Amino acid sequence: MSQISLSLMSQILSDGISDRHSAQQYRARKVQYIGELERSIQVLQAEGYEVSAELEFLDQQNLILGMENRALKQRLDSLSQEHFVKCLEQEVLEREITRLRNLYQQQQHKQQQQQQQQKHHGRSRSKQRQDLDSSIAKLSLKNKGTESSQKAR
Repeated sequence: MSQISLSLMSQILSDGISDRHSAQQYRARKVQYIGELERSIQVLQAEGYEVSAELEFLDQQNLILGMENRALKQRLDSLSQEHFVKCLEQEVLEREITRLRNLYQQQQHKQQQQQQQQKHHGRSRSKQRQDLDSSIAKLSLKNKGTESSQKAR
């Protein structure tokens, strides 16, 4: 064999070894890349579990807050109705107060009129009584005077 053949063979062997070496490196890089991908998958799965747990927690919180919100809305509606009823009651009571004040003022006015009439009647009765008393006294004097004059006769 010639030198060229040996050189060619050597080149072929060298290329074969080089190809094997490149293939080994490629397989090693591939295994390394697959390992990195598997680690990334594990990290992402762990993050997914955390996010899933957080989402479940937030869903529960949302449910609880929704129930509280409905309860507060019902309470607000109840208080609003209660306030409306109280306002109506207050309006009715204020009308009743006004009615009673007017009635009281009318009664006071009537009483004052009656008292004035009684004073007027009281004065005229008093005067009538005085007149009656003086008439009786005069009659009594006349009667005494007539009795005296009859006795004197």
